[in-house]
Amino acid sequence: MANVTLKDCKLQIRTRAGLLAGGKDKVKSLSLKGINHEAEAQRLLDVSNAFGTVIKNPVLEVLRVDENLISAE
Repeated sequence: MANVTLKDCKLQIRTRAGLLAGGKDKVKSLSLKGINHEAEAQRLLDVSNAFGTVIKNPVLEVLRVDENLISAE
């Protein structure tokens, strides 16, 4: 049977960095590694919004990315 273990957690903030030729958003990402895996969604959103006040590009979306290790027992 397989085991799943949380290895790392990061916060990814995607921003709008302009427009592409076809009119779609040009997206850039800012990643913060080492996020506490017990952090609540509202706190992560609050942190992302705070970053949004000091960076040039507007925030499009916020993702929490959990990296899991899958291994055999």
